[in-house]
Amino acid sequence: MNFSKVLPMVGGASKLALARTLGKRLPYSITFILTHRCNFQCAYCDIPAAAGEELSEAEFKRAIDDFADAGMSRASFSGGEVLIREDATRIIAHAKSRGLFTSLNTNGWLVPRHLDALTGNLDMMVLSLDGEAAIHDEVRRKQGSQSRVMEAVALAKQRGIAVATITVLSKPNLHVVEPVLSLAERHGFWAYFQPAYTDCFDHQRGLDPALTHDVLASLAKRLSDAKRSGRPVAASAGFLERLARGPAFGDCASCNAGRYFGTVMPDGTVVPCHLVSKEAVYPNGKHVGFVRAFEQMPHPTRGPGCAISPYQESDLIFQLDVRAITSAVERVVKTPGPVGAAHVR
Repeated sequence: MNFSKVLPMVGGASKLALARTLGKRLPYSITFILTHRCNFQCAYCDIPAAAGEELSEAEFKRAIDDFADAGMSRASFSGGEVLIREDATRIIAHAKSRGLFTSLNTNGWLVPRHLDALTGNLDMMVLSLDGEAAIHDEVRRKQGSQSRVMEAVALAKQRGIAVATITVLSKPNLHVVEPVLSLAERHGFWAYFQPAYTDCFDHQRGLDPALTHDVLASLAKRLSDAKRSGRPVAASAGFLERLARGPAFGDCASCNAGRYFGTVMPDGTVVPCHLVSKEAVYPNGKHVGFVRAFEQMPHPTRGPGCAISPYQESDLIFQLDVRAITSAVERVVKTPGPVGAAHVR
């Protein structure tokens, strides 16, 4: 197996261990939301409506430098649609130049245009995939968008970029687990699944009403069974256990968001995660310094946890859940295939 991609995160482990021992915050993993703008208007997503002020390229690079100097080992980039910003690939390249593990969430539409700039600078690409072509295009409100996702999967793999997809489940596409897993086996990528929220910035409003406890418990069992049989389910066993308890997924007060990982919003505000961004007044790194903002931001004192798979997986990793750590490494170094035919990079 080629473990070179995960070396940046391994290299920061000693700083993380010290921070945990001392009970101090450490910005080990930071998500940079470069924009809320998007070239799609997806049925379940209200993020584009929040579009507003955005940091400049230089300001995002300064944030990356500040966090890297303070111990950041992983930088992920999300939106909106990140690649709608023409400077996005330069910002990602800057993160890679600082020796960080880099990850990008994208709808895939603009990937071919930016592939050369991403090659060598991006470690992992996470693509939105909401089912087979007809349902995906309906949910995404963009004809031909599913074929663009599959094209992006192939192109990224050709360039040595690890690939996963994330399927946001709401009422229209609750039936797509099997079609997505079949695509993942056939094309060799990992598949995440997560419930849709009523409001992308306020988890207190809850999930899509169709996602009852019984639905979530059934989904968790189905994915757990698939994972045990060797199918390319990206989620760790720990996440699936939490998913089965939904719509209460844990305890926001004990979550490590805001302790060892966090989020920089497009305007520079630093928050534990985007789902609690309306629950307090958070500092802006542009004005007070990004590391200082991370250290000073209030931590949630209540809440039922969340169903956002990257956040939950990160929380489990920082709780030293061996299953989550193993799954995280596997997603980067191992290319899945049909059951019994998985191969490594």
